[in-house]
Amino acid sequence: MLYEAFMAGVWSSLGSTVGKLSGTHTVVGDSYLIWAGLLILMVLVNTWGCRCYLRSLDAATNSVAPTVISSASSYILSGIIGVVLFNEVSSITWWLGTALIVQGLALVARHQNKSNAQSD
Repeated sequence: MLYEAFMAGVWSSLGSTVGKLSGTHTVVGDSYLIWAGLLILMVLVNTWGCRCYLRSLDAATNSVAPTVISSASSYILSGIIGVVLFNEVSSITWWLGTALIVQGLALVARHQNKSNAQSD
């Protein structure tokens, strides 16, 4: 379940990257063939990501853990791809915010004891 959920986030980030590349003039130029090929590749990659996500949901006891894992991996990898591939600016504030988001997702996914859940 963990691997499939993680890979769902990875495929999601890669699908977004291919989509962004399809709109980049330096990659596509004036070629409709390259543009269409990248769009088809984006759909295939995102479809594969959905497949991984659904497999992780099927293997999990609840839907929270796969959602948290795929969201966190997608968010972090998207930031890394943005900095490395697209030369986007990334500040320490962005990375601290990312760490807080991932920590919040982990708290949401945390397993609760029955005794704690009943006292709330």
